[in-house]
Amino acid sequence: MTPIMDQENNKNIIYEHPMNERIRNLLRIEHLYKNIENCLKEDSEQNCRTILEVLLHISEILVRSDMKNEIIKELKRQLDLFNVLRSNDEYGNFVDIDRLNVLNNIIGEQLKNLQDLSFDPGKVLRNNELVRIFNQRINIPGGTCNFDLPRLHYWLEESEFKRKQDLIDWSSDLVPIKESTNILLNNIRKSSTPTHENAESGFYHKQIGGNTPCQLIRVIMNHSSPYYPDISGVKHRFTVRFMEGQNSNIRSTQIDNDIHFELHCCIL
Repeated sequence: MTPIMDQENNKNIIYEHPMNERIRNLLRIEHLYKNIENCLKEDSEQNCRTILEVLLHISEILVRSDMKNEIIKELKRQLDLFNVLRSNDEYGNFVDIDRLNVLNNIIGEQLKNLQDLSFDPGKVLRNNELVRIFNQRINIPGGTCNFDLPRLHYWLEESEFKRKQDLIDWSSDLVPIKESTNILLNNIRKSSTPTHENAESGFYHKQIGGNTPCQLIRVIMNHSSPYYPDISGVKHRFTVRFMEGQNSNIRSTQIDNDIHFELHCCIL
């Protein structure tokens, strides 16, 4: 489950829970890129180290989960759904055809990039000698100290421009992955109709129709709430348990109060 601040209303927190492995990995990739964006706001030795480490985590997800092909499958799946909506007269009054055409073009361009036989995301990073040495030592506590990796120490003392350009070059073939991830998750998040629900004694359960498997659950809570949702489930059902969250020294327990909350079941 991933808590994020609601950008439109900073008084709310959005808690997200993926309902399948593909969406789980897309959320992880998105999370890692947000870490990179935060690090890029301020130049420092530690931020450069963190960016390198995060890029390697992204590369590892791509290799371990075959995410390139998973992203291609999800792009094709969404494209097929949009084509059905666009060609079916029954939906003519409910869908924005111009918007669908734009989305189709965007997805088509992403598929073209990802399906290029020469495209191997993360290859540039994996083949770089400095990055390879760094990767061998990041799981050793303190293993990237300056005396362990003098070559890294030398690079970190380069100019800010040089280091940023290197990071751009090393991650250049990951850009289509980032773009596709953003497109897919944005489409999925917009595919819900919000409802206001009540969790009796802090517990909520919902069955989802077999013809509309859910991709992503989003629970929206006020930022001042002393409780947080613990979401679990699979594509056709899920539960939400609201837990005490204020004292981090005490094991969380389910509350006894009724809780009203906003629910989004993203079914695209």
